Amino acid sequence: MPVRHRPGIVCALVSGLLAVGLVTGPAFAADDIEGPDDTDPASTEMATSSFINGARVDDAGEADGTSTEWAKQIKLAVIEASLPDDDDATTTDASGATAAVSYNTIGITTQMQQKHYWCGPAAGRAALTAFSVTKAQSTLATKMHTDSDGTYASKIPAALNAYQSRNGYKDSKNTSSAKDLFARVKINVDGGWKAPLIPLVQGHSLPIWSSNGYHGLHFITLYGYGSDGVSLKYFDPVDANALYGRHAVNRKYVWAAMNANYGGDGKADNELVW
Repeated sequence: MPVRHRPGIVCALVSGLLAVGLVTGPAFAADDIEGPDDTDPASTEMATSSFINGARVDDAGEADGTSTEWAKQIKLAVIEASLPDDDDATTTDASGATAAVSYNTIGITTQMQQKHYWCGPAAGRAALTAFSVTKAQSTLATKMHTDSDGTYASKIPAALNAYQSRNGYKDSKNTSSAKDLFARVKINVDGGWKAPLIPLVQGHSLPIWSSNGYHGLHFITLYGYGSDGVSLKYFDPVDANALYGRHAVNRKYVWAAMNANYGGDGKADNELVW
């Protein structure tokens, strides 16, 4: 039997705060420069607790996109060999000073998840905009068989592949390290696919979540990587102002979040839709 988790409880609580005026609506990250945000506060239920859980762990991945994944696997070893082994590596300029990190990103349009258990549809919606496809979260929730317990990662590939053919998405469970994760992001961004990735994460392992006291199984959208070989860009559709938006983070935190357990939330199981 698949393990079910309930990522939406926090969002339901947030909608209560919104109703009493304690939350005014979604905040927009300052670095939303790789594409617009079209969140409609009127159609968004805000989270109302620090437990946000909209992702469901599967026993097995789905077979969509197998040929695409093999093409990517061929490139992984070459790319990984060019990356730093140290997750905390920094690059320096000619003077020896730490160099500023620049990012190679895919343009996406973002939108806050409209229900507390719709992180999967919202993360998938953002990914599809990279292919010039815009679908309502409600449409994707139906395609992904999302219910009030959330979304199985294994249901996301078929939903995304129904609307585009450039990237054959697959739910993979074989990402072996933070370095391997970075290589996968780089392949998807640079390798002709121009395809955002969607990992299932335990939010508490992401710095912005833990520092604000949040936790829960959740989906985010990876859409860029840094010139330092360790930094990643991700979009978080979560319906909580403190967490929502675009963020840059060390690859080690996303990798840890993909494999983390926290309290009674259930364990993230190294699932990456790529």
